[in-house]
Parts: sequence; structure tokens; C-alpha cells
Amino acid sequence: MDDLWIVTTCMGRLASLRRTLGPMLAQKGVGGVVLVDYSCPEGAGDWASVEHPAARVVRVPGRSRFNASAARNAGARAVGEAGWIAFVDSDVVLDPAFAATVRPTLTSGGYYRARSADPGLGGTFLCSRADFERVGGYDETYPCWGEEDNDLFDAFEFAGLERRGFDGGLVRHLDHGDDARTRFYDVADKELGHAINRAYRILKWDLARVNREPTSGPVCRALYEKIAEVVGEAIRSGRPGELTVRLPEGIVPGGRSLSRSLVYRLGPGS
Repeated sequence: MDDLWIVTTCMGRLASLRRTLGPMLAQKGVGGVVLVDYSCPEGAGDWASVEHPAARVVRVPGRSRFNASAARNAGARAVGEAGWIAFVDSDVVLDPAFAATVRPTLTSGGYYRARSADPGLGGTFLCSRADFERVGGYDETYPCWGEEDNDLFDAFEFAGLERRGFDGGLVRHLDHGDDARTRFYDVADKELGHAINRAYRILKWDLARVNREPTSGPVCRALYEKIAEVVGEAIRSGRPGELTVRLPEGIVPGGRSLSRSLVYRLGPGS
């Protein structure tokens, strides 16, 4: 069972990590725990090296803004001979029986999320290392809070993986305010940042389904910048926003072409 590794990250969340890292390290049969100190101003890596030397600390220096995707990708690169990775947020407490209960149920062809209605558990899940690498890991385009986990789940399902569950009672989220969530993100307004990220994720995977291949690289960055502009203006002004994405023309018999586009309109909810 020691082919399961745990990855957690921290930037300014040391108060939570003090309560959660110990239970991660206490899991029976786990190969190891990777803590990514993403330029944590509270010195999470230094603290862990003294208090929990068994943790494998990865330091990402020189960052003033948190990128959850980049932090988790760094953690995934640092796992040992892992067949499976459990990504666990630094504000999630693991039950002592978490690994011993979940590991025997893991089989190829799926990824595993907690069966729980608590949105604070959305970033805590398990997947095979091979599947994580096959889909390219987390999309690091997201500079705001929210949706990067759902984006990865979209990537898994696009690749043919099945969503599966594990007992939500094995994980517990520590309550905290929104200020802790958005403190180190580019956009401090949680609603605005989340709206931009959600719109980007929807458009990105619509394009992937139309093109029958994942959207990546410079296209993602250009798409995000335009979406941030449109969504930001719509929310700030209270007026509807619209974004048109042009698709490659199709050829119709008879020498004609077929123009195609996807049109998105952001307005008041129904």
C-alpha cells in the first residue's frame, strides 16, 4: 500500500497546517507526504522540517501570488515511486483510517472524490499518477481562486476516466473565512475571481469537445485574458457581456464554406 503518496500545499495557511500535517503523516502504509511551501510568508517548510521531519518539503521561492495549480504540480513531481496520489488541502484533517480504508478500493479507470456536500472538500481527491501525468496535470492558467480542481476532473473525464467516490466521513474540512481563501490571489473578490475561472473552464472544455482535443498552451492564456476582460466588465457594470469564439470554417460541397462560432452571453441569473 506504500505506493500511495499524499501532496499538500501551503501559502499563508500555517495555522491550518499545524492541525492537518500530523494526521497526514500518521497514515498507515503511505509512501510519504509532500508539502509544497509556495513562498509561504509564515515559513511552512521551515516549521515542517523541525516539527515533522518525515515530510518531504518542496520549496517554491519568489512568489507573491498563490497559484494552486502550479503548487500541486510541483508536489506531484516530487512524489516517490507512487502509483497513486492523494491531493489533500492544508485545511483538511484526515481520519486515522483514511489511507487504510481507501487504498484497497482504488482501481484503474477512475479518480476518487469524497462523497460529501461540503464544498471545502472539493480539492481533496485521489488519482493514479499515470492518469495525472497523461492529462498534463493541473492547468496553471488559473490566477484566481476556484475551479482548477474541476478543470482537472474535466480533463480526467475527457480522457475517459470515471468519477468514483470514497467515504466523506474520512475527511474533515476546517472552517475559515473567504479572506483566507483569496488572500494571495490576483483578484481578492472571491465572487469575481470565481466567475472568471468558471467561465474560462466552461469555454475551454466546450472548445475541447468541438475540436476533439484538449485546449492548451498559448490558446488557454489568450482565452483566459479575454474572458477576464469580458466577465470583469459585465460584473462591474451590471450590463450583459458577450464573447464570440470563432471556429475553423467547414467546407460544404459546391465550393461553399460554413462559418462557425460559439457565442457566450453573461447576464443576470434565471
